Amino acid sequence: MNDKQVVYGVDVAKAELVVGRSHSEQIVRIANEAKAIASWLAQLPAHSAIAMEASGNYHRLLAHMAHAAGMVVYVLNPQRLKHYGRAVGNRGKTDRLDAQLIARYVLHEHAKLRVWDAPAPEADALSQLLVRRQALVKARQMLAQSLSGVAGLNASRRTLLIDLKRMLCNLELLIRAELARVPAMAALHRRLMSVVGIGPILAAQLVACLTRLHFTRADAFVAYAGLDPRPDDSGERRGRRRLTKHGHAMLRCLLYNGAMAAARSKLFKPLYTQLRARGLQSTEAMVILARKLARIAFALYKSAATFDAQRHLKTALQQS
Repeated sequence: MNDKQVVYGVDVAKAELVVGRSHSEQIVRIANEAKAIASWLAQLPAHSAIAMEASGNYHRLLAHMAHAAGMVVYVLNPQRLKHYGRAVGNRGKTDRLDAQLIARYVLHEHAKLRVWDAPAPEADALSQLLVRRQALVKARQMLAQSLSGVAGLNASRRTLLIDLKRMLCNLELLIRAELARVPAMAALHRRLMSVVGIGPILAAQLVACLTRLHFTRADAFVAYAGLDPRPDDSGERRGRRRLTKHGHAMLRCLLYNGAMAAARSKLFKPLYTQLRARGLQSTEAMVILARKLARIAFALYKSAATFDAQRHLKTALQQS
């Protein structure tokens, strides 16, 4: 980013975009629709930086249109932005303050941020289906628990859960169809499915993440999943390592579930037993297995190789 580049921070809502500009108190409000966004983008200096929080689907139109217009786009982690606001002493929260904070954050921290790049349409479509599946799974679990034990609703509850299960099955069929539509994605999905502990949904999520973004190292992919350990040291004290959890929450959850399945397998059970024998809690051991699954998946993606239990597990064991 050069000194002349203008940074626009955008607070995104369903119906409206509130835009703040670096080194300015001026605020612009525009409708979150294609015509209004196109008109606003046409007025901006070439190669301006436009930053926004990831906000479900509401930010997607702006991100894609700004990228297509040749702007430098940042899609920010809301949690990090929240902590940044506290660190700089923000005393309130309004759309105007949020937009100005986003602009300030990118202006000062751009060297550490990843510039957003429009994902391949097929990988993006797969990701959206997986997001909808996760929402449906959560809704089904919540309804199953909240309606349990209400005698007058037992029949309705059973019917509702059956309908939701049927919808979930249909959604998984759409995921499989989306994978089959692109031969390279289908081939990667099959290779990932050969890894012990990786089922069809985890494999689909791995395909979506690995093909949407560009990771140069396995460590970067592990960090993207939020499975990287965070140090807590001071002087001679060596604190307990905890996960950063700054990455893709759904991928992290699915990798953990995959680790639970892997820990019961003939291939991974000796490693799990060894980790427990070292005094690690079961959750800690599962996290290590989840990290190893992520590393193996990354290796299969980069090498286009099929899973070799001895070779890939040995490589994963050499890395923390």
